[in-house]
Amino acid sequence: MFKAKLKAVYQDLTQSEKLVADYILDHIDEIRTITSHQLAVNTHIGQSTIIRFSQKLGYNSFRELLADLSAIPRQDLVREEIQVNESMNDTNRKIIAQYHDIVEVTFENNKEETIQQACEMLTSAKKIILFGIGSSNLFCEYLANQLVKMGLLCVTSQTPHTIYSLIDQSKKDTVLFLISESGETREVIKAASIAKEHDMPIIAMTRMAKNTLHSFADLILKTVSFETETRLNVTTMRCSQLYLIDALYLNIMKSNFNKFSKMIERAEMLSDRKL
Repeated sequence: MFKAKLKAVYQDLTQSEKLVADYILDHIDEIRTITSHQLAVNTHIGQSTIIRFSQKLGYNSFRELLADLSAIPRQDLVREEIQVNESMNDTNRKIIAQYHDIVEVTFENNKEETIQQACEMLTSAKKIILFGIGSSNLFCEYLANQLVKMGLLCVTSQTPHTIYSLIDQSKKDTVLFLISESGETREVIKAASIAKEHDMPIIAMTRMAKNTLHSFADLILKTVSFETETRLNVTTMRCSQLYLIDALYLNIMKSNFNKFSKMIERAEMLSDRKL
């Protein structure tokens, strides 16, 4: 998973850490048996940077990073970007590979306990407010629609002022669910700030790298996206968000299957009723 983990955090690495990443990719064969001290000497970078780089990729140590590298075939570590002149089959294959990698990294960075806690917060709330800007709002609507069918009270809006009012008028038994890939979206941060004034629990779906939204959230669902060199590559962030939303929905469904399945059947029956 080294390649996928590196893609997920590359844009958030410091310049020195990017030098380490590039050196590893360019010297795969010799890197597999190198020490962190020798790597620091070869890259003219402090050993502490090597350790910090390993931790940013999700490894407990540089030795654990090397173990992961050793398990990966050399050809699988080549950076594959979608090219204008490649075949349709090659492009489609790369899209599938990117989707696979992004879901794997998202899975690894969201512990079972975190998903469980998010499910419990949502099912125990008397009301759920969901908010995001732009494409993030589409995912809010998708999750809200699924939860409403199960009998959970959800409200969402793409209008910030409506969300601010809903938060301000709500009680403590309300949960705020925020989606922001960057974690710096001004309207989302404002919503989080208002919720904090009311001691309202906040679930944030945002990228792994530390951001402003992290400081407001009571629970963080970590999304990942890949840094790419061309404009032709897919927006993998959407795949990460969809995986987490479906994980929430299906695990909530499993928590009380008889109850929730009956609610969904009732919702579908109402939709099919003729006037």
